Amino acid sequence: MSYEHRGQVMNIKDFLTNRESPPEHFWSLVLEPGWVQAGLWYIKDDIAEVVSVGPASPWNNEEDLITASDAALSSTIQKLSDDGVEPTKTVFGVSSAWVKGGEIKEEFLVTIKKVCTKLSLNPVGFVVLPEAIAHLYKSEEGSPVSAIILGLGKEFLELSVFQLGNLIGTTQVAKSVSLVDDVTEGLSRFENAAPMPSRFIVYDGREGEVEEAKDTLSEASWSDVTTKSVKFLHAPKVEMLTVDRKVLAVSLAGANEIGNALHVIKKEETVDTLPKEEDVNVSEPLNTKLASELGFVVGKDVSESLPKVMPSVEYIQPNYLAKTKSMLQNLFFSGGRNKLAILLASVAGLLILGFAAWWFMPTATVSIYVAPRQFSQDSEIVISTDGTNDLANGIIAGNVLSSKASGEKNAKTTGSKQVGDKSKGSVNIRNGTANSINLSQGALVVSSGDLGFTLDSSASVSAALSPSSPGTSTVSVTASSIGAEYNLAKDETFKVGNFSKSVVDAVSIADFSGGSSRQISAVSKEDQTNLEKSLMEELSQKTVNDMGGQTSEDELLAGEAVSITKSSDLFSAKVGDEAENLKLSLDVTAKGVTVDRVKLLEYAKIILKDKVPGGYILRDDQIGFEFEFLSEDGDEFKFKVGFSANFLPQIKSDEIVAKIAGRTPEVVENYLIGVAGYSRAEITIKPKLPSFLKVLPHVKKNINLEISADR
Repeated sequence: MSYEHRGQVMNIKDFLTNRESPPEHFWSLVLEPGWVQAGLWYIKDDIAEVVSVGPASPWNNEEDLITASDAALSSTIQKLSDDGVEPTKTVFGVSSAWVKGGEIKEEFLVTIKKVCTKLSLNPVGFVVLPEAIAHLYKSEEGSPVSAIILGLGKEFLELSVFQLGNLIGTTQVAKSVSLVDDVTEGLSRFENAAPMPSRFIVYDGREGEVEEAKDTLSEASWSDVTTKSVKFLHAPKVEMLTVDRKVLAVSLAGANEIGNALHVIKKEETVDTLPKEEDVNVSEPLNTKLASELGFVVGKDVSESLPKVMPSVEYIQPNYLAKTKSMLQNLFFSGGRNKLAILLASVAGLLILGFAAWWFMPTATVSIYVAPRQFSQDSEIVISTDGTNDLANGIIAGNVLSSKASGEKNAKTTGSKQVGDKSKGSVNIRNGTANSINLSQGALVVSSGDLGFTLDSSASVSAALSPSSPGTSTVSVTASSIGAEYNLAKDETFKVGNFSKSVVDAVSIADFSGGSSRQISAVSKEDQTNLEKSLMEELSQKTVNDMGGQTSEDELLAGEAVSITKSSDLFSAKVGDEAENLKLSLDVTAKGVTVDRVKLLEYAKIILKDKVPGGYILRDDQIGFEFEFLSEDGDEFKFKVGFSANFLPQIKSDEIVAKIAGRTPEVVENYLIGVAGYSRAEITIKPKLPSFLKVLPHVKKNINLEISADR
């Protein structure tokens, strides 16, 4: 279809008989490299209701994109009701590769403008897909998302890492034959995100590829690919995001910005499918990005720029009026006063019950995040494996663990060398002297171009009979080196040994042939060294993970292995061998040491007790350790330990609860600003109440106060 506005003729009778105007509809248009998809939605109360989601349409160039967008919109509009007005206002969902510095890149901005112009669309905002997806999961699950959101493009992977709802970063990785290797490479770029969230959310325009990717990632042995910068606490869970849910995510983001919608549903769903109110945390609206060049609203609420919906005309049928009159007559006449008293008493009772419920039933969780004071100190300890504990002298009991690991690894060779064949031929040696000469095997003859050849056998050359009749002898020769440059032509003249060329020389009696050379890949010493180092690191991490699994809850593995040795190693080729790939098989044995966790914490408190500032406290969960192995002496292992601590402000919880009970969240946040070390707060009130009734519980015991260090 040609995507133009369709004229609407309003029927006056229908207008008067409809008590409610149809809601204003909006478009969602999801633009990804190679795919476009549309959705149709409107806002009802705090819910974005998606009427229809169209199938994904492929595109390759700008012209294709316009055609595919038209097709996507056309298939989606079919479910618009007869009284609905075809929308023009559009929220775009785009790949993070299209955005830089919070704005759509110029080349993509031009493309979107053309789409809007050709299809008569009015852009009102855009959202980056991974952020919209994270917001969708938060709205459904009631808590900030920690996940790796993976988009599968035609040529690139897009990885976005979220920790507790915060976007750590996004990167693009060119696709290769191995999805696991590509994902590992991308995640290795987020060094500040270790350990990684143990959850993958995978999406794409084609569900078949998503399902295959899910199986691949689920079956991958992540412990085998773990590096120092890519660590998982446990095997990650892999989830698929259907193409429809991408549209829902963009629709929710747009509805959140336009009308403060908190949830999204498809039209065929019911509100019962939404998360229960008691399971939903209060959250800030999604930070939807705007671009003034594209016609997005900047500097004010988007909804202010939208046309106001015409109020419906209330039309009361005569029978309704008659029923109302009859009810009033019965209430005030014929004993109606008693009925009125009962009615008023019932209303009063309901009001009292409602007030009591509002006063006594609500609960709230107030999470206060405070900025800690940080401190670190190094100290040497001895871990004794004979069970000795002497904290005064820094001796703590521990145990010795061991682990074995085997593995193989391949790498491309980087060395090279030249190989080939030597040229061969025959020469006629001419002796112009008065004496015979004898030449031994291997004697050298040199061409005019300084190319050397050696005699294949000894030769005896008789003396010259006369100046014009030299003594001669024919002998075969071989080039000193490989190469085609030794393939000389017939009648080439050679210098023989140390003889002057004027009295003794040699002449080729035919063309020389057989000389050749070529460059080949070969194993270098560096290839073996680098491959062994890489495999050793992987196997070392395996042993550390294995020993970590052997520790009990009361033990802590002191850093990594104190020693790691090779049991055997076997390379597939020697240094200098021709090979494009080198394989190494390696067996290692590692030894590690655990330390008593409780005793270590006690020792840390002894070290740090004089460092706690006034008004601050030190909690066990705010103490960290970094181990560095120093030496081993029998049953004793010496380590340097870096103790780090977050000192938290000492907060009087009872006093704070008393001050905030019955207050609005705004008043509470203003009060908390005065709390020592205050950084921010999150307030969750259950059940959800209208804004004019939204206060913290009046009953103090119904307020749960949590104090945490802000990152």
